[in-house]
Amino acid sequence: MNTLFSRWLPCATLAAWSAILLTFFFSGRVRALLAPEFRAGVLIAGVVMAAMALIFVFFPADASCCSAADCGHSLSRMAAGKVLTFLILLLPISAAAVFSPAGFSANVVRNRGAISDASQLGGAPRVSAPKPAEPAAPQEPAAPDYLQHTADGAIVAEVLDLLYAAQDNTLRKDFEGKTVQLIGQLMPDASNNASGKRFKAVRMFMTCCAADARPVATLVESEQAVELPEMTWIKITGASTFPIENGRRIAVLRAEKIEKCAPPEESMLY
Repeated sequence: MNTLFSRWLPCATLAAWSAILLTFFFSGRVRALLAPEFRAGVLIAGVVMAAMALIFVFFPADASCCSAADCGHSLSRMAAGKVLTFLILLLPISAAAVFSPAGFSANVVRNRGAISDASQLGGAPRVSAPKPAEPAAPQEPAAPDYLQHTADGAIVAEVLDLLYAAQDNTLRKDFEGKTVQLIGQLMPDASNNASGKRFKAVRMFMTCCAADARPVATLVESEQAVELPEMTWIKITGASTFPIENGRRIAVLRAEKIEKCAPPEESMLY
């Protein structure tokens, strides 16, 4: 019995942790939990734990330690105690892996409050001003080459781009009045919606991990009501505007086209 507990239970625990970590990494679920710079640690930890499990298989621990009366591991001298130790190590992470949601709910967005003012985020804009370039020929349109465009010529933007543009004169010139395509999750807006035509396009902004993720949102104005459930992923095409309301400049995307879409490969913004 001591051989079973001292050799196989530690091995099984390490192997289970390794399997869970590697599953999160290779399935892509880690994208909703960690910023890109921290994900390699999940892979490394999973591989190291798998190697440690193999070490326990080929180099078993000394089973006599926790059988001796003078052993300091009082819980480990009992079979039930060893099983309990095994379950304490294994059950929490197993339950988290099985039952943890793949994304944030509408209640999380409401409870944390969607940020629509870039000054509350700090840091630098996701996009940066273009480097000085040679003057374009007169017949060529002057357009910043750091912005991505769709085949129809719309600027591919993120929620953060418009929020920072509302605070930055240089960025605002690149976006204001231009046709923009943006992906976000649908949430109603109660505070800036006197006309009843506005809703929020929400994304989660992560600095390190899911614990510090905060909802960020830009307002969308549409002439037609959007009959979709909350937190539905939508693709919005429209003109980006930056009116001053209640004493501050805000970003409002005036929608020309709204369609349901699949979540982006990276659901978080960083």
